[in-house]
Amino acid sequence: MTGQHGPPVAIVYFSETGTAQSLADHLRKQLLRLRFQAFVLDPEDVERVMTVLFAGGHDEHRPIVVLLCATTGNGEIPRHARRLWKVLLRRKLTSETCAGLLFTSFGLGDTAYARFNWAAKKVHKRILQLGGQELCKRGEGDDSASGGIEGGYATWEPILLSSLLDLYPLSNGLERIPDDILLPPEFEVRTLAPSKTKESPGTLLQSRVTPATRLGTVTVNDRITPPTHFQDTRQFKFAADENHKASQHMIPGATVLIYAQNDPEAVSALISSQNWDHIADDLLSVPAAVQKWATTTPLTLRSLLTYHLDLNAVPRATYFETLSYFSRGNEQQAEKLKEFADATNEECTQDRYDYADRPRRSALECLLEFESVKIPVAYILEVFGTLRPRQFSIAGWSNGQIELLITVVKYKTILRRIRHGVCTKYIASLKPGDKFLYEIAQPQSKPPPMDKPVVLIGPGTGVAPLRALLIERFNRGIDTPSMLVFGNRSRIADFYYENEWKAATAAQEEIDENGIMTLSGPKCTIVACFSRDGNSTRYVQQVLKRDDVAREVGRLLVHEGGYVWVCGSKGKMPRAVRSAIEEAIETVIGSNGGNAVAEMDKLGRYLEETW
Repeated sequence: MTGQHGPPVAIVYFSETGTAQSLADHLRKQLLRLRFQAFVLDPEDVERVMTVLFAGGHDEHRPIVVLLCATTGNGEIPRHARRLWKVLLRRKLTSETCAGLLFTSFGLGDTAYARFNWAAKKVHKRILQLGGQELCKRGEGDDSASGGIEGGYATWEPILLSSLLDLYPLSNGLERIPDDILLPPEFEVRTLAPSKTKESPGTLLQSRVTPATRLGTVTVNDRITPPTHFQDTRQFKFAADENHKASQHMIPGATVLIYAQNDPEAVSALISSQNWDHIADDLLSVPAAVQKWATTTPLTLRSLLTYHLDLNAVPRATYFETLSYFSRGNEQQAEKLKEFADATNEECTQDRYDYADRPRRSALECLLEFESVKIPVAYILEVFGTLRPRQFSIAGWSNGQIELLITVVKYKTILRRIRHGVCTKYIASLKPGDKFLYEIAQPQSKPPPMDKPVVLIGPGTGVAPLRALLIERFNRGIDTPSMLVFGNRSRIADFYYENEWKAATAAQEEIDENGIMTLSGPKCTIVACFSRDGNSTRYVQQVLKRDDVAREVGRLLVHEGGYVWVCGSKGKMPRAVRSAIEEAIETVIGSNGGNAVAEMDKLGRYLEETW
């Protein structure tokens, strides 16, 4: 890019789902149009990021840093940025470490979680402690707000750009590059010689994603809900790679990241729509940055689309912005794409929501409906994001096998179209003996210690990591008290691990007038409720308010120093459970339970794992 001015701008993204990465690429383009030299950094490249942050001095060529930081889990740093975060927390760093650094940040969060934008706040505060100076005030995006994260970002980006131009105004005849001029791709893809293997997605390579990626072999993939039940939940077991067979390296709360693949029919539909049939199986030339995460050989357009690019994500404004450059011969479609790309206009944002978000249209579906769009192969990495692995909590492990509890995502949209989760559909298709790519991720937060009482709350498949903890306790002969509060729709259809709980407690079931089941063992109590059985609706937060349950929960937490671990879907459940725990504590201490829970949270005794 010729005619650049000002210092370089480094954009570092902390991303869990790909949104921060998408915004980073969008910001890079906006800065290029303003003639800044902008580049994007992945925090996994710790050495490069450290070089930028810790450069020292006030050199005019020292990069300005923009941090786009998502929050995951219970206020945690995204997985791929945790090594960098540990570096930033080193005690030997001082208030002069980032002296002379101009920086700012934007947080991507969701007010449905108690620790809204917690990770972004922590990172921003730490850079300030190390001597960094704010270029402009940090911004925040809220996925639960009407405009979503992009709405918040669209408000903040002009503030950032204005601050940069105030310091480094365009001069010497330089002008902003107009929006209608297509910028060159950051990562260009080119076709080479034809592949010897036609219409094949390629062969999996286990070592090309991360050093921790391995090949697992499916041993069990059984549906455990009745065929008549609306939900397909699976007991999924696989033989771990030899490097992962040592169970002592697994702790409760660990997860498996499974690398899925796109449906071959969907890939073929995309190839045909873009007139790529004649080059789909040609070998590709891709930048070194892409080769690092390529998991197939040979790498062709078909294998790139099958294993590496996300065709099913609900597209954001940046997606439509990119497509608008490739619409030819249909002014109406080109104009509509530009409208969907406008995140600053409320009417355009609402139109995009009604078209894409509300009916859950996928990126591929949108592309197929905008028939005038023909994407040059060189730009394919600019259009589609990376197909990221999906995390599943480990429900147990033994004899070199890892067990998961997985619900296959399948639902009908308001357009009456069937939607499938890419990863769970892929998992459902696997048969015993099939191999797949996976990775083990240890939890960032420590699970409750074995010698302390625990109150575990896990509706639905949220029970998986809690089961792993209880099995570990049972196997070690731990006799400290444990209480599990489980909830689901129907005892007959989805009371997961019912027989295990009965065997572990060796107790006769007791059912109260509301249909709540209790299994009271010497050191383990299971309380289960089912929201669709009977005439009244019952959820885990209501169970926690039953007098005897509330008294026991309060006793375990107040008098015995117990821990709480909540797992399951985000939204109302975690907040309602927290409120019920506060009330349970109040039955014992007679005062504000909110302060007590806040103190437990601070001490790591109140844990949440929600998604």
